[in-house]
Amino acid sequence: MIIVLIISLLYLVFAICINLNWIQDIACYFGYPIAIYLVTFVALIPGFIYVFTLLSILLEKNKRKTCTKQECDVTVLVPIYNAKKTIKKTIESITCQKYHGNIHIIAIDDGSADESLELLKKINCDNQITILETKHRGKSYALNEGLKHVQTDYVITVDSDTTLHPLAIKNIMDKLVNSDKNIVATAGLIFVKNDQTSFVTKLQQWDYTLGIFGVKLYQGSYHSTLVAQGAFSAYKTKQIKEIGGWRPCVGEDIVLTWNLLSKGYQTNFAKNAVAFTEAPDTFKGLFRQRQRWARGMIEAFKQTKIITSKKLNLKSKFLMCMNIFFPFVDFALLIFIPLGLIFLLFHNNLFIGLLTLLVILLGMILCLVIEIKRQNVLREIDCKLEKRSILAFIFYALFYAFILAPFCLTGYIKELVNTKKEW
Repeated sequence: MIIVLIISLLYLVFAICINLNWIQDIACYFGYPIAIYLVTFVALIPGFIYVFTLLSILLEKNKRKTCTKQECDVTVLVPIYNAKKTIKKTIESITCQKYHGNIHIIAIDDGSADESLELLKKINCDNQITILETKHRGKSYALNEGLKHVQTDYVITVDSDTTLHPLAIKNIMDKLVNSDKNIVATAGLIFVKNDQTSFVTKLQQWDYTLGIFGVKLYQGSYHSTLVAQGAFSAYKTKQIKEIGGWRPCVGEDIVLTWNLLSKGYQTNFAKNAVAFTEAPDTFKGLFRQRQRWARGMIEAFKQTKIITSKKLNLKSKFLMCMNIFFPFVDFALLIFIPLGLIFLLFHNNLFIGLLTLLVILLGMILCLVIEIKRQNVLREIDCKLEKRSILAFIFYALFYAFILAPFCLTGYIKELVNTKKEW
């Protein structure tokens, strides 16, 4: 990480030096505080993050593949709430895994108001599934109830709207079992299952295949994957029980991951362990999801002593601290882009500085590198995705971050002022 960080900081110094005049130009209209804020959080910080991410991915060490001599038994926890449309395919994808170890399925119905429980009982005609019934108290409570019944050394979580690639459990278990003893959680690779449903899901497919995949790649290279997402991740049971399982919060998966990291443990990413999840198909649904994710990040900051923790390693600490910039970047985007468009209407390109173009170029290069990595991974496991929309990519590249900014800011603010939480 040291080499990557030094080069990224050198880029940052270079970017500042060549854009002092741009800051002065903006300051003539809005004053230096606003000019410095906008340039810092729309161009300087994103550029630094792009360079850091790009170098981390390019310099990632590809370890030789090792396979376990005997595939370990594993328990899969499936929390369910009003999932009658998806639960059957989810269970089928687990039972059809190409995995030689025993897979124990524990399905926890969190007080569903639809026919999820009845459907689950019909699916379980041969009693392959342990079914638990609880009152509706939220996902974390359901997972903790399931955790009480886990007797295997490893446990996997799968959301009730997620289906697994046939090699998903094999690949995620190979990654976790063959990693260093200090690695206690492995995140799987998530793609959008319903990407052809609407333009919103087409946008999210690009987000999952480029944005989220890229983040997981570079964080995983430092054994500091910051979110072992609940949709599909594997854990060592002992350590999950040691920290008390999942806490009752909106972002239970990010809080769990940060708690593990703060105890001195490490996490990684199995890029060939693929799962497909249902994404929100409307902007309203996307708003609720990203607001929830944003709240989860603030929850993690609240519940993790990043600065004072002696067990948290420096790599994880640095990656966590990078998240502090996100609210400031989101707010800056809401100011920068509308102002830029207004000035362009009057034939004034004040907001199109050299640094803006440089950041866009870095973003495109990063997308290309991530796309090549993604294609190589899918080719290895013979997994094909639906053709993605070029129009959606253009919209994703130009406007997606701007669209998500108010969604995320709403989540940050709600968590900071402790408004009522909804699961």
